[in-house]
This record gives sequence, C-alpha cells and structure tokens, in this order.
Amino acid sequence: MAHHPGPLVSVVVSARGNSAAVPSLLDALAKQSLPAEQMEAVVVDNDPPAPVRPIQEALREREWPFAVRVLYEPTPGLSAGRNRGICAARGRYVAITDPDIRPEPEWLQTLLTAMEEEKVFAVGGRTVVEYPGGEVVALTKVLRECHGAVDWPEHREMAVWPYWVTGCNLLFRRQTALDIGLFRTDLGRRGRWMGDCEDLEFIDRARQAGHDTLIEPAAVVSHPVYRPETTLGYFVRQGAGHGVCVARMHLSVRVEPAAIQAGREAVHQAFIGLAAGWTFWDRSRAVEAARDLARIGAYRLEQGRLRLLGRRPIALAQLTTTKESN
Repeated sequence: MAHHPGPLVSVVVSARGNSAAVPSLLDALAKQSLPAEQMEAVVVDNDPPAPVRPIQEALREREWPFAVRVLYEPTPGLSAGRNRGICAARGRYVAITDPDIRPEPEWLQTLLTAMEEEKVFAVGGRTVVEYPGGEVVALTKVLRECHGAVDWPEHREMAVWPYWVTGCNLLFRRQTALDIGLFRTDLGRRGRWMGDCEDLEFIDRARQAGHDTLIEPAAVVSHPVYRPETTLGYFVRQGAGHGVCVARMHLSVRVEPAAIQAGREAVHQAFIGLAAGWTFWDRSRAVEAARDLARIGAYRLEQGRLRLLGRRPIALAQLTTTKESN
C-alpha cells in the first residue's frame, strides 16, 4: 500500500443522543489490526445546544493510540453530522460508522484491502444485527430489513440490487465523494424524524456517475437493536420516513423499481395482509402490513408535494432536457 502522509483512514462518527457509546467504539477501533498511525477518529457532536457537551464529558481524560478530534455540527441530522466530519477528515479514505457499532478487529484492514485490490470508489462490509433484549414483535424478514440488510453475498459482489450497503459500515475515497457531493441532508435520520436512504442515495448517485461500490462480506461489524425498535409504533414511523425518503431520492438518482413497490397491487396486498394478520392473530403480519401502508401513503403524499413545488424526478428532468436540445 502506497505511503500517505498523515492518516490513511479517517473514521467519521456522528453522535446525537448516543454519546455515551462513543468511548466503547473508540476502544474497539484501538483493537483494529490496521496500525494506529494510519488512522484517526473524527467524532462529530450533533447534540442540541447545552452548557455541558455529552461527548466532551464522555471522552474526558481518555486517550487512544490514534488521533481523536471532536467537532461540533449545530445542524441536526445524521447526514449533516457525517458531512461535517468528512469535510474535516485528513485521510485519503473515510470510513463512516455509528457510536453503537462494534467492528471486528480486521474490519478496517479488510475494507482497505478490498478497496486497493478492486480499485472501486467504495466498499461496504457486512453488518450483523443483534437483538440483545429480544423482540416485542416476532420479526419477519421484511421487518428485519428495516434494521439493515439481511441478505449478504458469500464473496465480494458489486453493491447492486438485491444487495445494498449500510451507512454504519462503509469506506470510500474522500476526494471522489467531495467531487460528486456528500450525503443529502433532506435524507437520513434527523432527531425523532426517522428518515433513511442517505447511504443508498449516495452510493446510487456515485454508481450512476461511473463510480462502483463493492460489498466485502468479510468486513464485519455488529449493530445492536433494542426492544423499542421492534414495536408497531416504531415500524409505522419507520415506514412513513422511508416512503418520504424514497420519493425524495427520485430528485437525484434513478431508483430501482424493487425499492418502490407503491402501486395498486402493493396497496391491495398490504390491506390483505392487515386483515389476515388481525383475523388470524398473526401480529407480525399485521405490523408488516401497517408499516407498508404507512410507507406507501407517505411516498405518494411526498410525490404530490414535490410536484406542487415543481421538483421533477431526475429521469423526467433528463428526458425534458433531451427533448429541448433536439
């Protein structure tokens, strides 16, 4: 691997409401097989204004074998926090993750090796979702996918449908990311607003600009999901946020049809699932159907709002531009 002045990899983590988990993440990074002098951690404090900064308190009088920098981003939102960290990063590569993620010791080195060998823009690893406290609702595959990808390739594969990367386990070339644009701040989690798709849109936009992303299933992190995130209320809110964000994705990328599923047939199947779930006391099926109805309704409402604002999907905008140039 070629010599790079300063850190080779900047690990960027944005924290809001989960600052107490940051020291444990840094402890896990200290156990990485990648030499400490080749990495830095950029921690972005995205908590609301307060006299006492939770991250500063959590990291007080602690030391790690790599540089740790703490920045403040006043604009709430996961994308805003990550973008702040990426802009300040000094590494050739940026790895993004979350405070409660626990990477295996070979995580960073495995991502880097795949990046160097395959010469791609980004590499996403495998995220293993764990449920330490059990589940309130017995989770179907669809409900589990609300917490992250379930299906992973056995070997390296390009990140195209049906596979996708997760934003807590992703390494990419910093300069290329700056060139194509960072994470959209109207997507992704923002306080209690359960947006998402910021990582999916980022990777899709890069691919549609000619920059490939690889999945390396050997680069593993674990992601704990707790009982409050396995309830009916959670899944309905998650479905609504997901529907809004998929509608917004149309403004910058061409969205896979399989990621939409909001036509009449999808609505019909959701109502059948809801009725069958309650009739046969199949709570999991009923929750899945309720989440689907929330997702489809939010998607359609957001589509209508965007049309009223004159914001056209990218495919339509491209088609209109082509016609006007002829």
